[in-house]
Amino acid sequence: MAPKKARLTTRRRSAVVWTLIVVATLLTLVASLTVWSKRQLLNTDKFTSSAVKLLGNDEIRGALSSRLVDLLNQRVDLTSQLQERLPPRAKSAAPVAAAAIRNSEGRVIDAFLATSQAQALWERVVRRSHTALVNVLEGKDAGPISTENGNVVLDLRPFLQQIAARLGVEDRLKARASPTAGEIVILKSNQLDAAQKAVTALKSLSAWLVLVVLALYALAIYLARGTRRTKLEVAGFCFLLVGVILIVIRRVVGGAVVDSLVKTETSKPAVRNLWYIETDLLRDLALALIAYGLLAVVAGFVAGPSRPAVALRRWVAPTFRERPVLVYAVALFAFLLVLAWGPTGATRQLLGIVVLGGLLALGLEVWRRQILREFPPGAPTLAADGQLDGLERLARLRSSGALTESEFEAQKAALLGT
Repeated sequence: MAPKKARLTTRRRSAVVWTLIVVATLLTLVASLTVWSKRQLLNTDKFTSSAVKLLGNDEIRGALSSRLVDLLNQRVDLTSQLQERLPPRAKSAAPVAAAAIRNSEGRVIDAFLATSQAQALWERVVRRSHTALVNVLEGKDAGPISTENGNVVLDLRPFLQQIAARLGVEDRLKARASPTAGEIVILKSNQLDAAQKAVTALKSLSAWLVLVVLALYALAIYLARGTRRTKLEVAGFCFLLVGVILIVIRRVVGGAVVDSLVKTETSKPAVRNLWYIETDLLRDLALALIAYGLLAVVAGFVAGPSRPAVALRRWVAPTFRERPVLVYAVALFAFLLVLAWGPTGATRQLLGIVVLGGLLALGLEVWRRQILREFPPGAPTLAADGQLDGLERLARLRSSGALTESEFEAQKAALLGT
């Protein structure tokens, strides 16, 4: 009766463990998307950096040039300007001259946007507008922009003034159109309340979901007594899966959305490049998850019962027993090298560094204790093939739950003659 009850408890525990893993994996996907949304949309430095990349893209710059041509034509009546400047006998040629200037405007604007002067101006415009937007969304003071008396806009008038100066029509730029021409409304004042609530929810989710995901995976591995190593490998494969899904979202889903929303073929390359630039952080998150997943799988392997893993543990056992400080010093040096490289967002933020450092220290300590249990002082430094086979068999029995910890230790001691 007792064995049957024990098996029932084991099945229930296994069901709980797998449920935790599935929920944690789904939340990993959601957390990745929320982290990307928060950093891409609410981080002014990241948003401005992406905007500068947009201006450096030929297709996007061409599309922006066309937009600026339209905005400039709203503010400047070239025909009237030319008629006022041309001599009386040449005034009839003003419409023809204006048409010729308009045909060349796109090339002039595109050439201007490719200059460092235009890119610096673009960066200032975007940074100022995004800072105002974030301040409004977070309920902070944004000067003249608020939820009561105005809209959040991207002000392109400095661009128009610079371009008009290059075309020689800047003197009447302000007199030929409404004061708001050249401003692109990002959010209307009556939309800000809903946007503020969405931002509050997004910030809360991005902060807590990551911690919840780590807690769920840790709880699942803790509850998986006897199979913790394999559950660690499963968690690693789940990270790999989510990373691949994010890459698919960026490549396949993004392309499908662009194709469905943009009907003009000539505009699709620019919009597609815009999507890829704005989702480069999503790609970085995907690569980070893949890297973390691979590390978890490798950690599960080196702690496993395979012959290479057992041989590796036996080889490093003397160092772990006699010079543990050296082991931790080498691990710390490797961790600092990774931080100096900064391959992922977590390695460039204080919270991420603390979490990754804690996980590294915990994993190294768990592995050290396993090595000391398997190869205590006095154990032979090299094992014969029969010993390696026996250790591998015992480790598999222990992982499957067929042996208790005390039985495993007793049989291992008998095998090694210790």
